[in-house]
Amino acid sequence: MMRFVLVLIGLMYSLCSRAASEGDVPAAQLLAATKHGGLIKETENKFQTDMDKPKNISMFSLTNATFWTADMDIDCDGRETPFCNKKTDPDFQNQLSCGTDIAADETPYFVIPIGSPANSKKRGIEIGQVAAIIYSNQVVYAVFLDECGISTLIGEASCATARLLGIDPDPKTGGTDGPVTYIVFTGPTGRITQNKDYADHAKAVAIGVKRARELVGQYSKPKSDD
Repeated sequence: MMRFVLVLIGLMYSLCSRAASEGDVPAAQLLAATKHGGLIKETENKFQTDMDKPKNISMFSLTNATFWTADMDIDCDGRETPFCNKKTDPDFQNQLSCGTDIAADETPYFVIPIGSPANSKKRGIEIGQVAAIIYSNQVVYAVFLDECGISTLIGEASCATARLLGIDPDPKTGGTDGPVTYIVFTGPTGRITQNKDYADHAKAVAIGVKRARELVGQYSKPKSDD
């Protein structure tokens, strides 16, 4: 009986972890748009994926978007749950930068380094901003709800985000070296403005898909002969 239960749990975990793209904008089209990105000079080689790794990651700008490509470490911070707590994650903190009661294993969110050189507000990025996160030809939409206290450390998202992408969501053993591309839609129309809605994933997807379509449309327009 115990063996049957363990097999059942493993099967359920496998099904919950299976990657599946959200929305109707393919990963390939979003990645094609990033080919038009311009380097944000003040961020050039200023970020690293881990403290023992070199600073070789930069941010790039698109029309109404900022993006970077890094790894994905697992953020388990927020409301304590059986999956996210001090026992499962020694670095667990029961609060997020958004100041709202959010569970990392329930809400897809991502992390941006605090302060400079990211300078989020300067780029039209505030708490609640939605991003298209791309990994292994899959796209999911997540909300900016937490800041990394180390200003040079980049590439982190909640275990719920990882699970949607088919990445191991365990805070100790999970994550991926990538590549993972984070496309953050800037400005008020790319943001969930009410903190009561931060955990509303359907709203994040609706905002993200609309802005993803606009982004792809912007860079798929034929060039003028002028």
